[in-house]
Parts: sequence; structure tokens; C-alpha cells
Amino acid sequence: MYQVSDKSTQHGLGTPYGPNTPHRIPTKTSTLSDLRKLVIDLYPTGRVWNLPENSDFSGLHEALSLSRLRLINTAYAAINSRFPDNTDFDESDATYWEYKLGLVTNPDLTIEQRRANLLRKWAYRRNKKARQDLLYIQGQLQAAGFNVGVYENIFYDGSGNRYSKTPADILGVMPNATEHGGDTQHGDNTEHGGGNYDVIANSNQAESFNVGGALNQWATFFIAGSTIDTFAAVQKTRQKEFRELVLKLKPAHLVAYIFINYI
Repeated sequence: MYQVSDKSTQHGLGTPYGPNTPHRIPTKTSTLSDLRKLVIDLYPTGRVWNLPENSDFSGLHEALSLSRLRLINTAYAAINSRFPDNTDFDESDATYWEYKLGLVTNPDLTIEQRRANLLRKWAYRRNKKARQDLLYIQGQLQAAGFNVGVYENIFYDGSGNRYSKTPADILGVMPNATEHGGDTQHGDNTEHGGGNYDVIANSNQAESFNVGGALNQWATFFIAGSTIDTFAAVQKTRQKEFRELVLKLKPAHLVAYIFINYI
């Protein structure tokens, strides 16, 4: 009776099949020596198929193998530059795919971080309403390397009535008091929204947007630190990238109050 072993072949008239049949993991053929061994394995075992070194028959196969080897290397290069899951996917490949997928190209990020951003984008390329949930938005921001939390502007009083809060209600200060933290940096491009709170509404650049009074707070949500009343830290070099990602993720009619320190 045929016994299955590690040396069993993949195919053959006497080869069993099923979940217990071993299959060898394919390896990359990358040298002329590998191709020569493959030819010898595939040819019949007769004298007429012998491949002596430096013979015309061997030279013919070497010439054919050179063409096959160029094809193999070209195919691997094309595949490796297409998928950001290998070390051959370099900065130029990342820049190309960031442009194609509408991502911000940030040379300050490592190639590993840029690969992770591309894989995240590829995983969710099309828009679906379920992806407007706060947990999805938060997960995508965190997957991109932003340690932030996303919070709905939905609260309930003691009677179970729903209402919304302003940033002043959350932080316990007057709405015209600009929030500062530790090493917060301000300059010409500091953006503030209604009541002097930073917002992301319609632009990946600094913008001035007035949400309005209490009746409009339903159309807002918060991006903050580990809790809704704390500030998160984002690298200043990633400010544009952060804003653009929020714009891509959030529902278009909502405005994000951001409790962020750019460091």
C-alpha cells in the first residue's frame, strides 16, 4: 500500500489525494543553476536527453533559461512594487501608490509606516455607510498611527432626553477661551472654529468655520485623547495628513471638534 511521506510527489497516478496529501511550498527560481536542475528533473531519463556540461544541447537550454530568468525577475519586480507587503516595496513605489490612492505623501514617515497606511487604504477602498461609525473612524485613525479617540456628541440627561454639548461644556471653560496644552504651537496657520476651538469641516488646510449655536451641535463630534476631555498629541509634520484622513473618513455634513496638540 502506498505510504504518504514528506518525499511524496504532488501529482502522479499512484499519488493519493485529500487533506493528508503533502504539498511542497513553491520557492522562487532565481538562478541558471535552479533552472538547469528543473530541466533535468523534467526530462526523461534516457541517454538522448542527457545534458553534459558545455555541450550544444546544454548551451541551448542555458540561452532559453536566460530569457526565462529575465521574465521571472521582471514578474517578481512588478508584483513586489504592486503590493506593500515585502521589503522590495521602496519609497518610490510608496509615493506612486499614495498618489494613486489619494493619500498624503509624508517623507518623514518610515517606509514601514507608509506601507501600513497603504495596506489600510487598500483594505477599505470603497465608501459604505457602515464605515461612518465612530469606531471605524477611530480604528482607521489609530491604524494610521494617530493615537486619538473619536466620540459622538450625544448625551442624555437624567430624564433620558438626548442633547449635545459644546467644547466648553466638555472642557469646562468659556467657548471663547482658546485651549492650549503642554507644547501646543501656534502661528500663522493655527486653525480655530466656532468659539475658538479647532475644527475639521471642509478643508485639509487651516480653516475658520463657525458651527453655530446649540441647535447645530448635533452635527458635530469630537476627536480627543484617551477620554473626551483630554488632548491628544499629533506630530506637527503629520498635521495635513491627519486633517485629510479625517476629511476622507467623516460624513461630509459633520464637523469634528479636535482637541489636539501638534508637537
